[in-house]
Amino acid sequence: MTLSTDVDNLEFDDDGPSIDREGSWYDTAAKVVAHAILLFMSAVAVFPFVWAFLTSLKPEDKIFTTITQIIPTDPTLINYVNMWLQNPLDRWVLNSLVLAVGVVFFTLLLDTLAGYALAKGDFKGKSIIYTLVIGTLVIPPQVVLVPLYLEMTMLNWSNTYWAIMVLYIANPFGTFMMRQFFLGVPDSLIEAARMDGCSTFQIYTRIMLPLAKPALSSLGVFTFIFVWGSFLWPLIILNDAAMFPLQVGIGLLTGRYSSQWGQLLAAVIIAALPVMVAYLLAQRTFMKGIALSGGKG
Repeated sequence: MTLSTDVDNLEFDDDGPSIDREGSWYDTAAKVVAHAILLFMSAVAVFPFVWAFLTSLKPEDKIFTTITQIIPTDPTLINYVNMWLQNPLDRWVLNSLVLAVGVVFFTLLLDTLAGYALAKGDFKGKSIIYTLVIGTLVIPPQVVLVPLYLEMTMLNWSNTYWAIMVLYIANPFGTFMMRQFFLGVPDSLIEAARMDGCSTFQIYTRIMLPLAKPALSSLGVFTFIFVWGSFLWPLIILNDAAMFPLQVGIGLLTGRYSSQWGQLLAAVIIAALPVMVAYLLAQRTFMKGIALSGGKG
């Protein structure tokens, strides 16, 4: 009997020859295990939202009596109707949209300018400024709430949209993200634009911003999600219920002794819809922007 060995599948290392397992049962098993873990973790992440949505379709008196029954036997939209009729839900949603869209606009504008200057600019103290920007990432926002509240009071900005937005615009994470992206743009492209007579601002608007669409999309989604879910600072700086964003309004639904859990879950589902829409609209460039923003240090 003659034994034959496929020489092409042999690899030599320090310990001797080894068989290349690419395309073998080992790779197949590894892929199956990896997909099983991803499916399990996805199910764990999605289950609370599915449970909240299905529970919001139950009448208020059956939420806890049928808590182990996930799928309602008699689904109803009464919680959504009561949530809309008994609370200024439209005003809360509008306030959150105004804040989120405003912060996204100023964040994309200021962070791209700062990121471009720190990536391609040539001026004294650039490394020190960048170090200070990165250093602010380790400072919890709660640390500056009291001095910021006093500052907003001195400026007569308390109970205004500007008081909420000033805490979130021009955030250091966005500056870092845009700097990382602009570092990946070849300097030869900028030099060619200068030879064609473009000014620094023209290079920024006509070359850098069009190239940065994936990074802008990712930063916009991150910022929108963060501002849409903000709760503590709006709760502190606002005292007019008509200006409450959606998250603060949802917090008002929880009472000291009892809560309208059906309406609360309905409001949570409504609050999650704009975030999912924002991600779906930007999903084509979202992951690409994350990958391109981490290219260089």
